[in-house]
Parts: sequence; structure tokens; C-alpha cells
Amino acid sequence: MRLLRFQDLPVMPWRNGGGVTREVAASKAPDSGDEFRWRLSIATVSADGPFSSFVGIDRTIAVLAGRGMALQLADRTVTLSTETEPFSFAGEAPVHAMILEGETTDLNAMTRRGWLTHTMRRLEGAMPIIGGADETAIVFGGDTAVETPKGRLAAGRFDTLVGIAPGERITVNPEPGAPFHLVEFFQSEGHRKTRKRAEKPL
Repeated sequence: MRLLRFQDLPVMPWRNGGGVTREVAASKAPDSGDEFRWRLSIATVSADGPFSSFVGIDRTIAVLAGRGMALQLADRTVTLSTETEPFSFAGEAPVHAMILEGETTDLNAMTRRGWLTHTMRRLEGAMPIIGGADETAIVFGGDTAVETPKGRLAAGRFDTLVGIAPGERITVNPEPGAPFHLVEFFQSEGHRKTRKRAEKPL
């Protein structure tokens, strides 16, 4: 289990100048280059523009700070703010983002379709969390005390706790008015069966 500090994450400016991305954590297949199986990142967006296309990727986005954004899809417009639930969509779908005011900070989860699936939940208040996924991460919206089997951690705004093992229990106690996001990554059933067959001894 590791607590990743937001200020320590590497900053990658966008080519179009519309924002920056900080990669929180990712899992890459061996010998795959930059191809990831799952990825968690935090982006600061300061200008309107289209989302990059990620073919074969499922995405979920949530607004962590700012007034939010309106996402223009082919058949509808979805407005996201710090008060709304995370929004999931296909990475290859054309999406144009319009910033409502100023800039916005967003949480992004991605998984490669056929390999993994994921969920993202916006939660509030003190509560226990029990690891139930292959990979679990918690992104904090404000100062939070975290009780773990190895002691207490003090998390700050946009810090992320990763490496929560299946069955491992922690308790989060955020400051009032600071929601947090629980992100869980699961191996797809088809890939899980394929891996078990490959690992079966002869």
C-alpha cells in the first residue's frame, strides 16, 4: 500500500496547450511499449477542445475541482461538476469538452477492453473500505486520516492511495465536505480464464 502525493506526480503538458496530465499509476503489458492495461490520471484542463481518441479503451471521468465541463457527444451533452457522479464512455467516441469557467481538475480512469473493466464511485463521509478488486485506488478530495493495518496515514487533497490488496481493510475519515473517489480495476472474466489455463501446470 502506497500513498502517492499529488505534488510529486510528473506533469505532462498537452500538445495543444489546453491542459496538463499527471499520471497517478498504470499497468503496462510486458514488451508493450507505452500500451497500458489500466491507467489512472489527474488532468487540469484550461481550454475547450476534443478529447484524444483511445480505440479499444473504456474511460470514466469525474470532476475534482473547478466549475466543471460540458461534454458534447454525438447524441447528447453531459454536464459534469464536483457534485455529479462519474461519467463512463468509450474511448474511441468523439467527445468535445467545453469548460464552464476558468479551469477544471479531472480524474480519469482507463482500462483496455477485453483485458479489464473498472468502476469509479464518488463517496462522502467516514467509512471502512475493503479491497475487493485486482487493483484498488482512492483519490482524496481533501485532508483525510486513513487507518491502515500498518498505522495511520495523513492524505491531502488529490493524493492517491494505491495497492490496497483484496480483502485488506482500511478506514477513511475525510474532512467535512471533502468527497473521495474509489476506483476499482477488475480483470475481465474472459482474460481471467485464459490466464488460469496458461498457468495450469502440465
